[in-house]
Amino acid sequence: MFMLGASLGRIGRTAGEKLGHCGQLLQTVRMSSAQARNSLGTNVHFTEKLDDGSIFVSRVPKELPTITEADLPPPIRKYKSVDVKQLPAEVRRAVQDLRADDPQHWTVSRLAKKFDVPPLAVLRLAQCPEWRRQEIQLQADKEWENLGYKKRLIRINRLRRRLLW
Repeated sequence: MFMLGASLGRIGRTAGEKLGHCGQLLQTVRMSSAQARNSLGTNVHFTEKLDDGSIFVSRVPKELPTITEADLPPPIRKYKSVDVKQLPAEVRRAVQDLRADDPQHWTVSRLAKKFDVPPLAVLRLAQCPEWRRQEIQLQADKEWENLGYKKRLIRINRLRRRLLW
């Protein structure tokens, strides 16, 4: 059953009608989901009568459509899936040596671009040294201390929302 609003002015009410919000007369009307979709302009996909006598109205289809890879938008980044063991020994050795010599200059993205490998492969081959991790953490702590109250609050709330995902 759907409730249709009708402004009938001073016309008396009959059985099955009641006064709604703002003095608008509401009338109970029985109709199919197709009629409801056409008359109300809503996106009702189906209606179903439940055990307790109430009517369930769904605005989403019962069965979700299957999505293929062709239906999706193109990927933002195209990384080649490379197994680290398949890389030549010279490339592996060069990535590890450069990362060990100067991790500030030879970041993951620079090494990935230089050797044309995915960043994940660089991370697997040559992790950041512990002293560099501590240096990055100290820099992040210093930036946090320089933030104002509002910026800190915004970032904390963003982290809280992210935890709810």
